[in-house]
Amino acid sequence: MRATLELRNVEKSFPGARALKDVSLTAFAGRVHALLGENGAGKSTLIKIASGALQPDAGQLLVDGRRQRFTPRSAKAAGVRVLHQERQIALTRSVADNVLLDLPPRGRFGLVTGRGVAREAGRRLARVGADLDPDAPAWTLSVAQMQLLELARAVCADAKCIIMDEPTATLHRAEIDQLFSVVRQVRDSGIAVIYISHHLDEVMELADDYTVLRDGTKVHDGLVAEVTTGELVSHMFGDEVSMRRADIHEGAATPGPVAIELKDACFGGAVRSVSLKARRGEVLVVTGAVGCGSREVARLMAGAIQPTSGTVRILDGHRGGRRAATRAGVGFLPADRKREGLMLDRSIVENALLAENGMLRAPAFNPLSAARRATEVCRRLSVKLSDVRAPIRGLSGGNQQKVILARWLQVGSDVLVLDEPTAGVDIPSKSEIYRLLRERAAAGDAVVVFSTEYQEICCIADRVVVMRDGRIAGELDGESATEHRIFEMELGS
Repeated sequence: MRATLELRNVEKSFPGARALKDVSLTAFAGRVHALLGENGAGKSTLIKIASGALQPDAGQLLVDGRRQRFTPRSAKAAGVRVLHQERQIALTRSVADNVLLDLPPRGRFGLVTGRGVAREAGRRLARVGADLDPDAPAWTLSVAQMQLLELARAVCADAKCIIMDEPTATLHRAEIDQLFSVVRQVRDSGIAVIYISHHLDEVMELADDYTVLRDGTKVHDGLVAEVTTGELVSHMFGDEVSMRRADIHEGAATPGPVAIELKDACFGGAVRSVSLKARRGEVLVVTGAVGCGSREVARLMAGAIQPTSGTVRILDGHRGGRRAATRAGVGFLPADRKREGLMLDRSIVENALLAENGMLRAPAFNPLSAARRATEVCRRLSVKLSDVRAPIRGLSGGNQQKVILARWLQVGSDVLVLDEPTAGVDIPSKSEIYRLLRERAAAGDAVVVFSTEYQEICCIADRVVVMRDGRIAGELDGESATEHRIFEMELGS
């Protein structure tokens, strides 16, 4: 086998924390290498070093056996491409412009022409099997189509290694299958793939090799064919973590009065006359294939958008608007945490306590008191951090997600509306979040989770509402909700 990308004995420290210690990883041509570890294990730092965004304190980086010292530009020139967990897309530009965003083709006299861009974009889209209109605005694409667009951008003629960071977060099973098919085509063309995921079933299905990081150190590596899922969990976390419904639920739920209600709610063509009630004391899960309208229902419940017809009633009669919803005790965790949930250049303290201004209206800001409160609420969710006063941008994606959830735990929201709450979150953290949501329901809150992850749905739900084509296709009680039954409702069979 030919080694494409090698990281040898890499080390990296930041003020107050060592991110990587003597880590080595080799990605081979024509193979998928899974990089595993809990949030904060060092995966993101290793990716940044491999792509030139960071320089290592020690160690070597080699491509095709030649030692390199990368910048982001030189890494791309050497054939190392990264698909980041958060989309890197210019929404107002065309599909073709986005495919060629980093390196547009140049014709005679070094000029970039619209015809040349369209031709090269078409070639790259065809290579990954993406049936997209090159002239369409990027904002019209679904999440899965945006993922294929970014993959088409990465698979250029000189690509040697593609690093994929949580590529299936928020994708539906059918879209994951399509993505896997493309990844296998890329692999079979001789490109090395480094695949980062918290979904171990994906790793077992797709990957050839694996490396496990824990606390910035490599603790295990080998062939995926020679390891079990349980062994990977043990390598990653030191012991087994339960993700069974019986271990998350403690007795049957006792639903109380209605906390939030949609009545004949419509939003353009995305939501069509949806009537839905969420009660105190229960976890309600809303699911469906991409484009079913569930994302819009989440935003209607949270007051982020207003219905074009119908009503949304919150708690004791408050109506409409994000500000009104917040005052009424509705916490919202959006699916796109980077754009809608975080102030990336502000501190962890400010992000964790953001909801206090809208709900508790503290008369004065005391930095020491705020730091203590933020530290405590982050500790409850096992957020890995060195200093709550540091910018939240420096946290891993999973830890950023937990800070948003901590924000609403801090103010004690009566209603929690959570859109893909465990996207990019590791297994122990998922288990912690599930238990916290069950605790909130047991304490009398209404918890509404919008999720496309079947294991999550079956694990936490008291009721499951399935949507299709903007309408409610059916409802199941959580005890009898299985992947097969949910899937049948999604398909209308």
